Amino acid sequence: MSGLKAYPGSCHCGAVQYQVKLKFPPVHDPSAASIHIYKCNCTTCHKMGYFHLRPINPAEDYILTSPTSVDELGDYRCFAEKHGWYFCKKCGVRFLGLGGSWEQVELDIEQWAGTKNEGEEEKLQKVWKTKGEPKIVEKQGKKVTKPYYLSVNAVTLEPSEDIDLRKWHEKGWILYVETRREDGTPTGTTPHEGGMY
Repeated sequence: MSGLKAYPGSCHCGAVQYQVKLKFPPVHDPSAASIHIYKCNCTTCHKMGYFHLRPINPAEDYILTSPTSVDELGDYRCFAEKHGWYFCKKCGVRFLGLGGSWEQVELDIEQWAGTKNEGEEEKLQKVWKTKGEPKIVEKQGKKVTKPYYLSVNAVTLEPSEDIDLRKWHEKGWILYVETRREDGTPTGTTPHEGGMY
């Protein structure tokens, strides 16, 4: 998909390093192929202060470059234990929510990110990607195919001109999702009751 750009992220101590491809701005249409930026008031996300950023295609748009094994990550699971809330075991920073599984692959990170100069030698490196099954759901009266669950904690992205969380709020890009109600509908661009900006 054109317009995608790779952005780096990490935990506080740097033991966890990842890259995610994003395309700004988000489109607030559930059937659009768009990134989604939101805050959720389910008990898990509320207590963690999680700031969701979901890529368009989690299988292709997210890679974990460090640590060398996912066994080195902390993994908190609650309720039905379908989603892993991954964190760095050294500094405790929670960086990813995943309702899928991991696979290790070899790829050229610069080529994957679209930053490799033509003619440069290929440099393969082992990284971790995610995989899972998409599902069809109904949102606002439309049938929508949703990718499996992968959500980056936006506060773990490295700040840049595009990664400015204050500007995301000012531009109305952040949705606030009321998940304590049955329908889990977005409540708009202001926080839900008891929520936070």
